Amino acid sequence: MSLKSLLISTIAAMVVLGPAKAQNALKNDVPAPTQQPGAARAVGLRLAAPTSATRASSQTATKAVDESALRYYAGQGDTARVAAEIRRLKTLHSSWQPPEDLFSQSGATIDEQPLWALFTAKRYEELRERIANLQAERPDFAPSADLASKLVQAERREAIAIAADGRDWPRVIELATAAEDLLVCREIDLLWRVAEAFSGIDEPSRAVEVYRYILTNCDNSQERLATVQKASTVLPAPTVQELIALGKRRGAGAEFDAVGIDMIRRKIGQASNGETTEMPDARELKLIETSARRGTADDAALLGWLQFGRKDYAAAKEWFALAVKTAAKPKYVEGYVLALRNAGDLDQAEELAYRHRDADALIRKAYIEIVASDITGPMAKPLTPERQARLEDVINKDRSALGAQALGWSLYNARSFALARAWFERSIAWAPSEEAVVGLVVTARRLNDNATALATVNAYKQHYPAVASLDRLGGQDPTSPRSARRVAGGGVMTSAMRESVRLYEAGKFAEAAALLDNHQRSMPVGMQELRAWAHYNATNYKAAGEIFSKLKTIKPSKTTEHGEFLVEIQTRGNPHRWWYN
Repeated sequence: MSLKSLLISTIAAMVVLGPAKAQNALKNDVPAPTQQPGAARAVGLRLAAPTSATRASSQTATKAVDESALRYYAGQGDTARVAAEIRRLKTLHSSWQPPEDLFSQSGATIDEQPLWALFTAKRYEELRERIANLQAERPDFAPSADLASKLVQAERREAIAIAADGRDWPRVIELATAAEDLLVCREIDLLWRVAEAFSGIDEPSRAVEVYRYILTNCDNSQERLATVQKASTVLPAPTVQELIALGKRRGAGAEFDAVGIDMIRRKIGQASNGETTEMPDARELKLIETSARRGTADDAALLGWLQFGRKDYAAAKEWFALAVKTAAKPKYVEGYVLALRNAGDLDQAEELAYRHRDADALIRKAYIEIVASDITGPMAKPLTPERQARLEDVINKDRSALGAQALGWSLYNARSFALARAWFERSIAWAPSEEAVVGLVVTARRLNDNATALATVNAYKQHYPAVASLDRLGGQDPTSPRSARRVAGGGVMTSAMRESVRLYEAGKFAEAAALLDNHQRSMPVGMQELRAWAHYNATNYKAAGEIFSKLKTIKPSKTTEHGEFLVEIQTRGNPHRWWYN
């Protein structure tokens, strides 16, 4: 099927347009190429009316002959071209006779150079207006056939492009149907737009016909490659493979091998993002792996993300390492950092992220997450001054509420309550969260600033359940050494109990916890609660949580509820859940 037939059959099937609309569009908007309108009509020239209604049919046919080029050459006095144009017109219209007044036109010839300048600048409306003005001044003036035909083509070309840019696919096909003379290899962009239009109206088989037409008729190698690349984005893979097979052989390879590789890359990317369950096969992976090892960093990173999605972090970090070695792009570095972290190489991940912190905000985010996971939780490590300074610098640069919150808890656990309070306040100012608010309340209580603690609770208890539970404790802080005797309760105390209270009040929590563990069988509930707080303050959160949980079934209280919550705050996984909010 020819492109013309293809377009016409599609127009007929367009119920969205309706036959009347399609017919009017073709009649009024764009002159049909099969009518071969003369240059005069193309630029709006007033045509002379017949002298008699009974003129012979040969004369009626003659008026449709485009004599504009003939008269232009005659006006220039170019007799050779006049003779050639007469022969051409006689061939096309056997009954046509040259006009008798051909060389009797009055007035000087009009210079078309200004008109061509407007055409070259694509100022088509201005050009038509200029032609109309010249015709008003010189009724016998007609632009050259070359200019007239090129203007019509340019306007059609522009109309198709505008419709395609607006994704008005029916209009694209409608206009292309009336511009068959433009659907040729030299107008490759229009052919691409028509193919895209067919895909847009869910006619992929017809889009294939256009692409096939290009590959079987057009010779420009770059345009041929671009054709298959475009087809690969809108057509099913098996159909694209059929087009790839139309490529010319080139030694051991073929013309469109690069498109096949790109399709594999796209499949891997979609699999990595979870957009498809179709995985690349062994042959396809081998092709990309070979490309990656030859220095294509994008392919190495692509394989890194694929393995990361498969949770094969060891393989992922090797591919990302290769990508970063070739080109340290931020996305490659980010992937390498994440793969290292998930593979358990936290020190290397932290150092890499800090070294590239200025490359991208996502790398800084990963850096904060890694350090935050390391300085909080049951296996928390205390911060060295140098490491703390680095962390503070990154947190402040990005105003990271999550990082400020993590640093606050690290300082809280190190008993640097004043510094912890400042970071909790900063975290809340940047982005309030339950963990940061709780941190501010407990540090304020540790600093005997009950007014701030109460004000914070009142401000946020309607927003966060954990803060509401703190409200039920009033101004008490069971984690404080000063609360040891109150938590332990009254009554007769053994020497071991008294010694454990003394150790707790002295801030020797690990020693107090060990002593209480040794005498736990003979201790009342109050001492068991003190034992839980001793373990908590010694950062042994697992043991503290187990004791609080047991006490909750024996004798529920506000302090055990609060203790269980604080343990949960400190042990919400590794990395903590709030790093990924």
